[in-house]
This record gives sequence, structure tokens and C-alpha cells, in this order.
Amino acid sequence: GLEDDEVALLQVRRDRARFVWTSLASPEEMERRRLAAMARFLEDYPAGRGAGRYRPDALPALAFPDGRFDLVLCSHFLFTYSAQLDAGFHLEAIEEMSRVGRDVRVFPLLDGDGAPSAHLGAVVAGLRRAGYEADTPEVPYEFQRGGNRMLRVRRPAAR
Repeated sequence: GLEDDEVALLQVRRDRARFVWTSLASPEEMERRRLAAMARFLEDYPAGRGAGRYRPDALPALAFPDGRFDLVLCSHFLFTYSAQLDAGFHLEAIEEMSRVGRDVRVFPLLDGDGAPSAHLGAVVAGLRRAGYEADTPEVPYEFQRGGNRMLRVRRPAAR
């Protein structure tokens, strides 16, 4: 909501050096874009909810059938909240996302302080032990300094 947005803006202004200012010129531009995106979402929400585009659900258990999606995306939740959610939760959530989708992408791989998540190594190792393909390729986007990698997971062929 707006209170979260105000807190985020204050943090970005305070920690401006932690960000790469190429796609956005300033914290104020970031704020304008965030508010515009929120307004578009709120305008679409009633019709989108009625059409089934928005469904309430929560990790680590999703109410979708196996293999329902080709691609499942998770942005700024997993790894961002590493202090609040342990490696087991992350692994369980990603395996659940892999159950409902063939290809899973998680971005960024930084914790809430902008450091690489302490859970990443254990999560990748756990996924590989379970037979998933898991890698962390570089992406052509970096707003949080050092946040230019994603976790890409593909489920095993036979599950």
C-alpha cells in the first residue's frame, strides 16, 4: 500500500548508492512509476478479479493443478525476505512453483539489505538433489547494485 511505498522511497533516498540509476533517473521518478503502476492495477482489479486474472493464493501451497503454467515468476518476495523466511520455506515454495509450472524464475537473489541471500546456496543444492535443473544466470537488468541475477529452475522430466 501507500505506507509501504513511502517507506520504500525513504529507504531508497537514504541508501541511494545501493542502486544503479540508469533505467530510473531518481528516487522521485521511481516513486512516480510505482504509483502509476499501482493505479493501473487498482483500475484493472475489479474486472480482472471477475475475469479470473487475480486469485488469492499463498506460497508454499498453491491451488493450481500440476503443470498448469509454462512459466512461473516470483519477484521481490523469495530471497528478499531471507531474514523472515528460512531456507526450508524457500525450497518448499520453489518446489511448489515448479509443480505448477515447467519453468520457474525468481528475482532478485538479494536479501532485504541488498546482500546476496544466505539461503541461495542451500536452496540451489536442495533443488539439484531433488533432480531439478537450477542455475543463476545474469540478467540484463540491475536496479539494486549486485542484483542482476535470477534463479532459473526447471523441473525434472518425469515427476
